[in-house]
Amino acid sequence: MESDGLELEHLEHVLKCLRDSGQLPRVKLLYLVSYYQNPTGSTTSFTKKAGALRLLRKFERAAGHPIYMLEDAAYRELRFHGDDIQSALAVPGATERVIYTGTYSKPFATGARVGFGLLPKAIFTPVVRVKGNHDFGSSNLLQQLLQRALSSGLYDSHLAVLRNRYAQKAKIMRKHLQQHFPGTVEWRQPEGGLYFWPRLPHSVKSGRNSRLFREALRKDVLYVPGQLCYAEDPSRPRPNNEMRLSFGAATEKNICAGIERLGDALHKLIR
Repeated sequence: MESDGLELEHLEHVLKCLRDSGQLPRVKLLYLVSYYQNPTGSTTSFTKKAGALRLLRKFERAAGHPIYMLEDAAYRELRFHGDDIQSALAVPGATERVIYTGTYSKPFATGARVGFGLLPKAIFTPVVRVKGNHDFGSSNLLQQLLQRALSSGLYDSHLAVLRNRYAQKAKIMRKHLQQHFPGTVEWRQPEGGLYFWPRLPHSVKSGRNSRLFREALRKDVLYVPGQLCYAEDPSRPRPNNEMRLSFGAATEKNICAGIERLGDALHKLIR
């Protein structure tokens, strides 16, 4: 991942390797969390979305079938800074290849396990049939509740409250990262979503078996080791010096205490 989303050069490299090894026919789609991504908090630029679609088109002949892009926009509405970025659907001709999905559990209520999708015509019927066979239909009660929330304006007003709440939590976490983390730790300020993605000096490991992870647990602090967020890639090792920090469910008090404790553990290791 780069600051503006997926790394197009590496995507092309992976597609070439799959083609050369005869594995490309197995590829059916590229899955992309394009807004305030979990875990890094980065957003994919419109330019990179268009570039990814061009690459997928380029390799379709070798695959022997269409290769779709699934744009998961679960966090799109949780934007509290910056401008909105157009979805891949805005790329000319993209409606034939883009599956755009959203959810109401992230921007409205975690218990509202209802989402939606905009699908190319060619796969609409098969997807609907597969979904029906998997879950026998989404909860009618939840759909009715969400329909009323959307039509009454309650959804929009509640979303505004959530955005302000998450923006405040992100501000508090950023402030405490600046105060308590060593200056050699890098991170970007998220413009939405729920996550920070600190990158430690390469000499400091953050994996499950690291001294840092054990010390954090001893201090009653839990983070997600960045190493767990990578798929296996034979072309390069998974980094072991990153961590995902979430401000979503934590209280402001716990954010302050957790970052201070984690910063203390980092200072001891970096010294």
